[in-house]
Amino acid sequence: MTSGKTQQTPRTWFFAAAVFVVGFAGLIWNIEGSGVAAPWSDPIAQVRAQDESVYINSALTMNRDGDWMTPRLTGRIFPQKPPLLMWMCVLAIRIFGLSLFAVRLPAIALGAAGASAVFVWTARARSLPAGLLAAGLLLLSPLWQAFSRLCYTDVLCSGLAALALMCVALDPQLEHRRTRILCGALGGAAILAKSVAGILPFAALLLYWLLIDRPQRPRFSRVGEVALWGAVAAAPWHVYEACAYPQWFWADYVQFELLGIGLHPQSQGTFDRSVFRYAARVASIDAVLALLAIAGVTGAMRFRGIRRQAPALLALSWTLAAVVAIGAVQTRSLPYVVLLAPSLCVLGVVCSPRFFDRPAIVGVVLVAVALLRVTAGREPWSLRWTAPPLEGARAMRAYYDLHRDTELVSVNTDDQFYSMTIPLPRVRYCFLDPTGFLPRFAPSYAFLGIVLTVQQFVALPQLEPRYRARLRAWGEDSSGPIGTTILISDPGDLALLLRARPADYFYLPSAWVGAAGSSEATHQLVRYSATRAFLLRRNARMRPQPIPRLPSPW
Repeated sequence: MTSGKTQQTPRTWFFAAAVFVVGFAGLIWNIEGSGVAAPWSDPIAQVRAQDESVYINSALTMNRDGDWMTPRLTGRIFPQKPPLLMWMCVLAIRIFGLSLFAVRLPAIALGAAGASAVFVWTARARSLPAGLLAAGLLLLSPLWQAFSRLCYTDVLCSGLAALALMCVALDPQLEHRRTRILCGALGGAAILAKSVAGILPFAALLLYWLLIDRPQRPRFSRVGEVALWGAVAAAPWHVYEACAYPQWFWADYVQFELLGIGLHPQSQGTFDRSVFRYAARVASIDAVLALLAIAGVTGAMRFRGIRRQAPALLALSWTLAAVVAIGAVQTRSLPYVVLLAPSLCVLGVVCSPRFFDRPAIVGVVLVAVALLRVTAGREPWSLRWTAPPLEGARAMRAYYDLHRDTELVSVNTDDQFYSMTIPLPRVRYCFLDPTGFLPRFAPSYAFLGIVLTVQQFVALPQLEPRYRARLRAWGEDSSGPIGTTILISDPGDLALLLRARPADYFYLPSAWVGAAGSSEATHQLVRYSATRAFLLRRNARMRPQPIPRLPSPW
C-alpha cells in the first residue's frame, strides 16, 4: 500500500473517461438480447428479473400521464421506491423512443460511471495501473454486469454512492465546498434511487470520520454540510409524498418497503436466511469479488497505518457499512451485493501486493479473468447469465396481437408481470394463497380492495362503493386499483371465478383447466404450450382503435 498521495492529473481523468467509454460499450453490447424481466436476477435460485416489469410499468405510466412526482403501478399510487430510476427512464424514452435500450440506459450509464469512480479512487490511493485493475475487475464482475443491464435500482444507487465517496477520496478533509456539495448531492440522489439503501455513502463517511487519525480528520461541520446537501437533494420528494399522500406513503414506503421487506424475510427472492450461506452463494457466482473481499479485509487488518490512508480507510468504511446493512436486511436478495461491489474492488486492490502496480501484471490478470468469464458458458460465474426464453412473455405478446378489448385474468402467471409493460385493456392477477399470507403481510392492500379474495371479488358490485370511498380518502379518486389481485385458496375456486366473470379471458396453468369447470358454452380453450392455456370468449370483442405498436424486441 502506498502513501495515498498520488495527485490527479489530466492523464488520470483521460483514463477515467476511457474506462467509462469502454465500460459503457461493454455493458450496452447485445442489450436487447433478452426481453423485459427475462434475464436471471439470481442464476442459482433461477429467479427472473421480475422487478424490471414493475419499474418499467411505473416509468411508462409517468411518461403517459406526466405526473413526475408520484410513481404509479397498475393504476395505483406506488411510493414504495423513490422516482429517480423512473425519471431517468422517462427522459431516455423521450430522447431515444421506447426500447429496451432506453429503459435500461440509466443502469448502463451508472454502471460505467461507477467503474470510472472506482478507477479514480484506486488511482488516488495506489497508481494508475492499480486503478485500471480495480475498475476492470468491477466491470468483469457477473453481478455488476447483470444488474447494470437491467432496469433496476441497485447499480443506480451503488454507482452514485461510488461517485459520492470518490469525491471524498480526492479531498479527504472535505476542504473544498464543491466536494461537500457534490458528495451530498450524489448521496441524496442515491437515496432517490433506492430509498434507505442510499444512506450508505453517508454512513461510510461518518464511519470514516470516526476511524481516521485525528490530525487528518475533517471538521465535523463539513461532514454535517455533506449531510445537509444530501437532505436538500432527497428530502423534497419525500416531504411532498408524505404531505400529498400520507396514508400511501406510510403504508407503502414505511410499513411495506422498510419495515415489512426490510425486517421480515420473504419466501420469494430469499434463497437462504443464513448470512454465511448467502455469502457462499455470492462467492460461487463471483469468486474474484470474494477474493477481493478477503484481500481487502485481511490487508486492512495487517496494515497498521490504514487509519492514516484516507482513500483506503474510506473504502473499508463503505465495506463495513454495507456488510452491516446487508446483514440487517432479512431478505437475502442477490442484487444487494452490488451495493458492496465497488468498495470491495477498491479495498481489495489497494491492499494487494505491490506488483499489481505493474501494467503488464494488470493486463495479464484482466485478460485471464475476462477469458474465464467469457468461456464459462451458462455457468453462474460467466460474464453473462443466459436464461431460457420467457414463455409467459411470448404468450402475452401473442395475446396482445389478438386485439381483444376484454379484461384478462392471469392465473398464477409465469410472465414475470411482463403483461404490465404492454398496453392491454386490463389485467388482473390471480394467485394461489391458501394461508392468506398476502393480506396479512400487506393489510393496506386488502383494506383498499387492491387485493381481494375470490369471494370478495365475486361480490365486488356490492363491495366496490366501500373500496372506492376508502381509495378516495387516501387521495386516489379512481376504482382502477380495485381487484388488481385476486386470491384463491385452491384451483377449484376458478370455477367460481369463471361463473362470476363469463365475459373475461383467462390465462392459466394447463393442469388447472379441469378445475375451472365446464366453460365450453362461453369460452374456447387454446393451449398455448404444454403448461399454459387460454380460455378465450367465443363472442370476442375487438378493440375499436388500432393498438399501439410494441418495440421489437421487448
